Amino acid sequence: MEQLWRRAIKKNLQISIVIPTYHRMHDLNTCLDSILTQTTLPEEIIIVDDSDNNEIEQLIQRRLIEFKNIKIVLKYLRNERDKSLTISRNLGVKNAIGDIILFLDSDVILENKYIEEILKMHKKKPDAIGVQGYITNSCKFTRSNKLLRRLFFQSNLEKEKCRILTSVMSTYPYELNHIISCEWLSGANCSFRKEIFNNFMFDEKIRRYDDIDFSYRIFKKYPGSLLITPDAKLIHIVSKAGRLPKKESTYLNEVNRLYYFYNNINQTFINNIIFFWSSIGFIIFNYKNINPKQFICAYLYALKHLNEIKKGDLDFLKKL
Repeated sequence: MEQLWRRAIKKNLQISIVIPTYHRMHDLNTCLDSILTQTTLPEEIIIVDDSDNNEIEQLIQRRLIEFKNIKIVLKYLRNERDKSLTISRNLGVKNAIGDIILFLDSDVILENKYIEEILKMHKKKPDAIGVQGYITNSCKFTRSNKLLRRLFFQSNLEKEKCRILTSVMSTYPYELNHIISCEWLSGANCSFRKEIFNNFMFDEKIRRYDDIDFSYRIFKKYPGSLLITPDAKLIHIVSKAGRLPKKESTYLNEVNRLYYFYNNINQTFINNIIFFWSSIGFIIFNYKNINPKQFICAYLYALKHLNEIKKGDLDFLKKL
């Protein structure tokens, strides 16, 4: 792995920021404001727009001079293909010039040393392929809630762990105060050395779990190459803007979860039982936010198309 990254080990690494967005003009504007406060500025910011209107494009046009005055190139790209976060991320990669590519969700707010600390990690750990910062406003769970989540293989908080569960759920570290290795990086904020995109790209078949799928594939080939630093802090707003209708979102979620499961998890009898058991747990933990009947229908819909999912053919989703 050292040879793979030798070309990228420089005294001054350039960083390109890629921000895919969908109908989040106000969130994006706030995110851009937080980039302007950084102690270390990026070489360029690439906005990839999936929206149906021109609000994002007009926002970028209004702010072009402001960024140009501090020598930041602000690029606007329109995703002309299917509306998809993975397509937008890959489009951003193809247009980026930096040694490090930093992906941000448009609804994050960076603390002012965020970029400085991300670059510091890439220089300090030249064998690191990916580095993410620490989201300071992540969910808090009670001890009993954590135990129940562990029982049902649900997303959870763990001390000094950032891993993928057999259920395709994930864990995130709480009260982190030092650098740790990860099995996955959050799409809300994750940076990668550009060379990795010669061998890995975001899977454009999926519209959920894209960050987990991409980073976990890297982890499996290069264990120990993904890191999280508590010194690069940010807030993730989790905006309500730009969300799909609940029914479409539920169906997409279940189909893509099953797709990820068959592509990345060993297919043993026990693992399949865990996956099914976790679906029951998901209903229990999210009954206030989802329609249980709708979720069951989505789960059965995914099973109905199981053979297609196993083959990697998700074209049936276009009929939703």
